[in-house]
Amino acid sequence: MRKRLGDTVQQGEIVAYLESREVADAKSEFLTAGANLDLQTNLFERERTLFEKKISAEQQFLRAENAFAVSKLRHDLARQKLSALDVDEAEIAELPKQPVANLRRYALRSPIGGRVIERRVDLGAPVGGDQQEKEIYVIADMSSVWVELIASTPDLALLKEGDSIAIEDTAHAKAVGKTIFISPMVTKETRTTRVIVSLDNADGRWRPGSFITAFIPVDRRAVGLLLPRSSLQTVDGKPTAFVRTPEGFEARSVQTGGMTEEAVEVVAGLKPGEIVAVLNTFVLKSELGKAKADE
Repeated sequence: MRKRLGDTVQQGEIVAYLESREVADAKSEFLTAGANLDLQTNLFERERTLFEKKISAEQQFLRAENAFAVSKLRHDLARQKLSALDVDEAEIAELPKQPVANLRRYALRSPIGGRVIERRVDLGAPVGGDQQEKEIYVIADMSSVWVELIASTPDLALLKEGDSIAIEDTAHAKAVGKTIFISPMVTKETRTTRVIVSLDNADGRWRPGSFITAFIPVDRRAVGLLLPRSSLQTVDGKPTAFVRTPEGFEARSVQTGGMTEEAVEVVAGLKPGEIVAVLNTFVLKSELGKAKADE
């Protein structure tokens, strides 16, 4: 066992070694076939030289040629058997140099790069048999995750593949993902459709199994002036912004347009480039109320 829980793994990296009788038999068969192929190759080359010099009979040459072809076929089949057992080509090439004790050894390589999130066996445990563990490690690539959404039938008109969708978790972390799949099927019982959004997760912030909220854009248009909603307070029944002046902040009534949960469009009352307060505006509103009371 070469990896522990939480370790990073590269694709193709050896994560464990198994002892396997089946692998040992396949390696022995390959080595035997290779030795026989070398012998038959030498005999065939010798007989061909003698036949070309008219020293040997044609029948003897044909027998040597047939034996060579059969031994090559057996060698190729033995190699294919090792490949079917996922023995690496580099390991196959090194087999003739390996000690006999290593024949039972099988290198288990990770099919993907990622991180070990589960280790299911201990050193020396039997695996692969009846009522034995079939998996040794669970390795996950969390660099990109899928967000699974359930959309109601009326919402489907607002969705299309390729759209960007804002995602927020219960801790109010936010990100933007891309819609990669909208199921063509509607569930009979709930009248909903499955939607998949791909989300970059290079920092590991998003954990599979967590609950999230998705924000679907229903309208997109350019606006001339946009402010955070926190920058506006209601004064005398009118939306008011606090504009920075040389003397401090001036309360100014504004006319608003469209808005989202975070921002509001200002269509009149402000000019681009003016500085407004965006935090603690309720304090400025309180100070304004005190000033009016004093008057």
